[in-house]
Amino acid sequence: MNEELDNFKIDENQSEETIVQSAQSPAQETTSESKAELENTILDEHNEEDNFDTKKLASKSLEEMLEEAEKVLVLTPSAASKNLKAIRPVFFEKFNNEKQAAQLAFEPAGEEQEEETEEFIFEKEELFEKFNFLLNQIKLAQKEEKERIEKDKQDNLKLKLELLARLEDLVKEDETTESIDKVKEIQHQWKTIRFLPKEEISKLWDRYNILLDKFYDNHGINIELKELDRKKNLETKIELTKKVEELHKENSLKRSFILLNKYHEEFKNAGPVPKESREAIWHAFKTASDSVYEQKRKVYEELEVGKEDNLKKKQILVEKAELLNAVTPENAKAWNKKYEDFENLFADWKKIGPIPRSNKDAVWISFNSIRNDFYTKRKEFYKALNSVRNENLKLKEVLCDKVEALKDNEDWGETSKAIIRLQKEWKEIGPVPDKVNQAIWKRFRAACDHFFNNKNTAFAGQRVKEEENLKQKEVLIQKLETLLESKGNAKTVFAELKQISSDWRTIGYVPLKAVKRINTGYDKANNAVYKKFSEQIKEAKHSNLKQHYIDIKQGPNGTKSLDFEARGIKKKISFLNDEIAGIERNMSFFAKSKTAEKLLKDFDQRIAKINGQIKNLKQELSAIKTAHKATTEVTAAEETEVEEKS
Repeated sequence: MNEELDNFKIDENQSEETIVQSAQSPAQETTSESKAELENTILDEHNEEDNFDTKKLASKSLEEMLEEAEKVLVLTPSAASKNLKAIRPVFFEKFNNEKQAAQLAFEPAGEEQEEETEEFIFEKEELFEKFNFLLNQIKLAQKEEKERIEKDKQDNLKLKLELLARLEDLVKEDETTESIDKVKEIQHQWKTIRFLPKEEISKLWDRYNILLDKFYDNHGINIELKELDRKKNLETKIELTKKVEELHKENSLKRSFILLNKYHEEFKNAGPVPKESREAIWHAFKTASDSVYEQKRKVYEELEVGKEDNLKKKQILVEKAELLNAVTPENAKAWNKKYEDFENLFADWKKIGPIPRSNKDAVWISFNSIRNDFYTKRKEFYKALNSVRNENLKLKEVLCDKVEALKDNEDWGETSKAIIRLQKEWKEIGPVPDKVNQAIWKRFRAACDHFFNNKNTAFAGQRVKEEENLKQKEVLIQKLETLLESKGNAKTVFAELKQISSDWRTIGYVPLKAVKRINTGYDKANNAVYKKFSEQIKEAKHSNLKQHYIDIKQGPNGTKSLDFEARGIKKKISFLNDEIAGIERNMSFFAKSKTAEKLLKDFDQRIAKINGQIKNLKQELSAIKTAHKATTEVTAAEETEVEEKS
């Protein structure tokens, strides 16, 4: 082909015979109906081709993809729309995946949505709305661009009609030295005016070529300039033919046909060439164009081979969708699961490549109609569910009123119980409409927090005091442990025990979590000391019980301490009497046994021992009563003395 182009000769002595192009354009001569159909099909099927690397795009976050989408606003509406079409499926798929993942994480395992206390809200909904806003803006811009292009076409039509009128005047006028310059100017302007109403293009070209032909026939001036112009036109057409041949290396079918149409347009506008080169250059250009068409046709046919397999895959997905839609879910959780299944099917659908054009609409309509039927049923379910949620809203509003009425109450114990009951009722009611879920929850939560914050503030000082009490009791336990290791006499130990016991009773509450630990520690240490010095302590106590209890009465919280001692002694006596009753029942039970004599003797000894203990305890009670009476008489005497002195 290149050799054929290189052999074109430009005859410097060519005659003045005017050579004109055919009124019919090269594109019209070479593009058969079948080629045009192939070209249109490829352009339609590859209309999603874009400048974005979708694999790289998929690695971006939703925020980053939105930024990429916002950048296209500076492009022309057509280019912006093309780029957004590339971003849109990747953005929507990522958005849906993240939303579903967030919702699954939000839903409690094994629980139905109706049992939730709060409704799911996806924080990235705003990004979705912004992206849709961009889409709408581009659609509006495209509409405006289309209207502008149509207006420009009409304006260009007027301009070309004006050029034809000027050219017609030049044909009718007598030849002048300026005629050729005027024609050149018309040719230049004609080439610059491109977009025209489709139905007018052929008529305009016919009229233009006829008039140009008549001009060259009627005017023989400036032959050298005319021939030079034709030589330049030939060089342009040779270069265009080489560009067509380079299209064999182009991988994109869409770009191949776009460039081929562009080169045809430029070939047509290049103007006439020398007569002897006219057929040859046209043949070369046509041969190169036909070769490109043939090559791209084979590529297209190879792509078509896999379309039947893709069709079968999509038909299988249609069947799966039918089966999936055959069973109606019973609850919100099941609806959400089936929604996820449908979205997975749709994701699989998008991964499948193109199918035969003749089946494209039918199979998509079948699949999409099933999806739409499911989405309609799902919408109806949630519509009914929403009526229930409206009733739940009324119930929760009542609870808000109740807790708000209690929030400033300072009866901490009873009010705490009441609010906790209201919180349990809240959990049992179930979800409310999404649009008010957050608001009603915040209202209820605010009232609860208000009360418990006030309660915590009120008890803050008490907790500090309880911690101090705890430290004081830990010190007393340490004293008991030190006393256990001491070698002092019983009287001294007994006096310290009394003081520690008195101090322990006067110390207030400790933190609830420490009550068991601190009491256990005290009892263990106290019992250990008492056990070690028990016999000596008993003797000391019995020798002077009266003075012992008088000392207690005169100490801090004396009356309370004596009453505490008396209640403890009475409990011991009651316990011992119950033990005697139990022994006596056993005596009657074992009276007839072979070992009755020995057992009865043991029982009698135990009873005697217990009675001795009861006797001692009763002496202590008597001493406590005496101490009460003695301290009362002393107080009365002191009061009388004061009165006499007065």
